[in-house]
Amino acid sequence: MIEEMAQIDVDSYTAKVLSQWEWSSGEDQACASSSSVCSSPDARSSSGGELKPKAKMSVKRRMKASEREKLRMRSLAEALHQLRDYLPPVYSRRGQPLTKIQTLKYTIQYIKELSNILDQQDQM
Repeated sequence: MIEEMAQIDVDSYTAKVLSQWEWSSGEDQACASSSSVCSSPDARSSSGGELKPKAKMSVKRRMKASEREKLRMRSLAEALHQLRDYLPPVYSRRGQPLTKIQTLKYTIQYIKELSNILDQQDQM
């Protein structure tokens, strides 16, 4: 009985300490809710290998992380749009914009074709 109470106190204290920490790695995003547990080896306790719950991210930190992700996705979309502009029209299908993976695959194919043309000119 005393051991159970001591374990409960340790668990609540651990949760309190974890909630006050500033998380700087990407692991906290994968394990952000307090009801989930993180599978990283660092989160395991030294006795018994039990998993400790992670603390919730603050609303402000979550909003900042969301904004960074939105900016990253906008940057990626812009880069893909510029890449599509360099591809000849023969690669686009019926005027529809290419998907991300199509854009990358066609770009690789186009670069290979251009390299082959250059290699043929060098051989002449």
